[in-house]
Amino acid sequence: MAGQTRPEVIFEILGREGELTPQQQALRDSYLEGPASYRERRWDDALRALDASLEALPGDGPSMTLIERIESLKANPPPRDWNGSWHIEK
Repeated sequence: MAGQTRPEVIFEILGREGELTPQQQALRDSYLEGPASYRERRWDDALRALDASLEALPGDGPSMTLIERIESLKANPPPRDWNGSWHIEK
């Protein structure tokens, strides 16, 4: 949320337990590795996981957003004390 000054955890509801489509399951499994690698600054591993997410569900907004952030962070690495958060301007 814009204007926040502390990290917030955000969840995406994919569906009811036991009712996910095979594509949603593949997206979930691939996506989980992306943010973990992102927080550890393993940019290429994060990108591979998120690309796999997009193969499972093309156009997935969270995957596309995180890919954009990673590309930006690769070009302009964050400071050593970075905690994985992203400041949203608007």
